[in-house]
Amino acid sequence: MSMRILLTGPGGFLGSALARFWLGCGHHLSLLARPSSSLDRLVDLPAAVNVLRASAPDEITAFVREAMPDAIVHTACCYGRKGESVLDVMDANMRLGIILLQAVLENRSLEGMSPTLFMNTGTVLAPGVSLYALSKTQFSAWGAEIAAFSPQRLRFIDIRLQQMYGPGDDRSKFITHVIEACRQNEPYLALTKGDQLRDFIHIDDVVQAYDVILQGRDQFSASDAIDVGSGDAVTVRNFVELAKQVAGAETILNFGAVPYRVNEAMLCVADTTRLRSLGWLPTVPLADGLRRLIDLGR
Repeated sequence: MSMRILLTGPGGFLGSALARFWLGCGHHLSLLARPSSSLDRLVDLPAAVNVLRASAPDEITAFVREAMPDAIVHTACCYGRKGESVLDVMDANMRLGIILLQAVLENRSLEGMSPTLFMNTGTVLAPGVSLYALSKTQFSAWGAEIAAFSPQRLRFIDIRLQQMYGPGDDRSKFITHVIEACRQNEPYLALTKGDQLRDFIHIDDVVQAYDVILQGRDQFSASDAIDVGSGDAVTVRNFVELAKQVAGAETILNFGAVPYRVNEAMLCVADTTRLRSLGWLPTVPLADGLRRLIDLGR
């Protein structure tokens, strides 16, 4: 059944993948992007798709009222890796989401309809790891509380997303940085000791997980959370060594040259029991996913 979906962060790695998939499924999409955001990943976007570039609360509220979404899928975020200010991080990771939640509560045209589904892309990182992790964790708490007080109008699902990867991701991210270094056969790669256990999941499996959650919306409570990951953890060292092996690179891997971050998480792995109960299964093994990425650039 076709749904009305309002998607934030459509220019990003995850947002653009979801937009292409759901357009292919016949859903009606409304895309909300920041004025400065690039939509280069969606150059072939159909003209019928409604796109708003805005950050002002009144514009966003009017956009929600016009879109009358069955679901809001919130992927917009700011990692703070490119010189953004603290306010930039707060605006993207907290303020925008609060504006959207408030807009749903105020949208009288949604009265009498099923609660609007709000799928929030959360984080598995502890708040002490970074300002990104702190702001994302705080917004998840706000969303859960707001939905708990307004269950007739809002259903908030916090998606605790593990480390996704795939073609077209940002080079500033660790996974892409490692893969590019191996693919380019760079002479030297400085790394931490690599003992952290991480759950790596391919973007194709992430998109399928989001769609399964969207389709299973009635199986969630007003305030809920679900893990999205492969369900398996490997050490960062093993991941990097596998990337080097698949690429056939001679890059020297200098483990221990980079210190761990303050409050570094040493174990991040999804409990996929609930996601699998909705009918989802991962389809891209890590070695296959890495091989696809490395072959793509050759």
